[in-house]
Amino acid sequence: MNKELEHFLKALINRLTDYDIEQLNNDTPIAALDLVSLDFVTIKVEAKKTLDVDIDLNALAEAKPNTFGELMAYLQNKYVEEK
Repeated sequence: MNKELEHFLKALINRLTDYDIEQLNNDTPIAALDLVSLDFVTIKVEAKKTLDVDIDLNALAEAKPNTFGELMAYLQNKYVEEK
């Protein structure tokens, strides 16, 4: 599932931002992606439709992932492995 999640997130980030997806790696700061709150809502909706995962945006905000890798790890641990 990790590769599926990574592909899912990268595709969304590519669609939602101007960030060069080829440069995106686990050390990429979330701040560099210029995601806004509406982008996170889109990620939540798409995750529900595509992965059948309901992301709690408040819990995600409290977790404060700083990098793409931390975001991936949070989503993998919190939501995907529960399935």
